[in-house]
Amino acid sequence: MTRRMSIVIGLCAAFGCGSGRTSEPVPLADVSLDTFVGTWRSVTPSTEFIRLTVHSKSSQMGVLGARLTFSGVFWEGNGRIEGDSLVADMALAHATTPTAVLIAHAREAPTLRVKLGSTTGEPLVLAFVREH
Repeated sequence: MTRRMSIVIGLCAAFGCGSGRTSEPVPLADVSLDTFVGTWRSVTPSTEFIRLTVHSKSSQMGVLGARLTFSGVFWEGNGRIEGDSLVADMALAHATTPTAVLIAHAREAPTLRVKLGSTTGEPLVLAFVREH
C-alpha cells in the first residue's frame, strides 16, 4: 500500500502542472480507431493497477477520448491518430487546461506502449494489454 501511494504521489507531482507537447516522430502505419478503442491494463511491473480507457467521440469525427486511471486519480483528454499513434492532450481530474500529452504507440499487437509526459518531470512510460 505504501509503495502504491508513493507512485500515486509521484505521478501527481510529475504531471500536476506544466504544459506542452513532448512528442516524437512516428513512422506511418495503417491503424484505425479500433486499434486503440477499449479498456487496457498496465503490465509494467509495480503499475499493474493503472488502466487506460479509449473511446470514440461520437460528437467529433476521428476524435478519441482517453482516460488514464490509477488509485482514484485520473487524467482525461481528447486526441487523434497521428501515424501509428494516438496523441491526446490530457488534463488532470476535472481541470480544463491540458497539462500532459499521452502518446500511445500501436507497433506490437496486442500491446500499446504509452508515454505520458509534460514539461515538468520525467515521462511515465507504460506497456498495456487489452482488458478482457
